Amino acid sequence: MRVRLEEGSGTMAGAMLVMVTAVALALIASVGNLLLCQHQARSIADLAAFNAAYALWHSDVEAPCALVNEVAAANNAVMVECEVIDDDVRVVIALFTQVPFAPQVAKEARAGPVQCD
Repeated sequence: MRVRLEEGSGTMAGAMLVMVTAVALALIASVGNLLLCQHQARSIADLAAFNAAYALWHSDVEAPCALVNEVAAANNAVMVECEVIDDDVRVVIALFTQVPFAPQVAKEARAGPVQCD
């Protein structure tokens, strides 16, 4: 009686192919979500910094960081840091991701009047 040692090896190769494909798709989805969240966080930080600097420059707003917090909350983000430096406003905005190993991304923006020479 002959023993066939390769019996079932096709099933194992197929299972490994499915597993490798699933891991690759999960990795691609994770990287895509991180890139999208980084872009959104950058846009929200730019918007919040510009709004706060505009309000600081053109009105008597005493707390431009409160405006930054409102802009961040309206866009499902979190204000991490906000400071007024002379006439500039610097903000750091964090946005939560759907990636387990990188639960949030943070981006910084700074806005203020430009000196004309």
